[in-house]
Amino acid sequence: ASMVKAKAGRTCVDVSLKCVELAGSLGYTEGGLLEKWSRDSKILDIFEGTQQIQLLIVARRLLGKSSAQLR
Repeated sequence: ASMVKAKAGRTCVDVSLKCVELAGSLGYTEGGLLEKWSRDSKILDIFEGTQQIQLLIVARRLLGKSSAQLR
């Protein structure tokens, strides 16, 4: 699950920002779907834990070590 969380949040942000850029000025219009999706995608990365934290969890599981041992 952490592997998916690490990649999905960042991918959502990247894709939604690309869509906003492609739409030009319409992508930045307040109240538009692209603008909303862009804002909503950013919270996924924060809410599920930052990508670095998720990758640390994956590394701990793969290596069988604690956080302190990985530092």
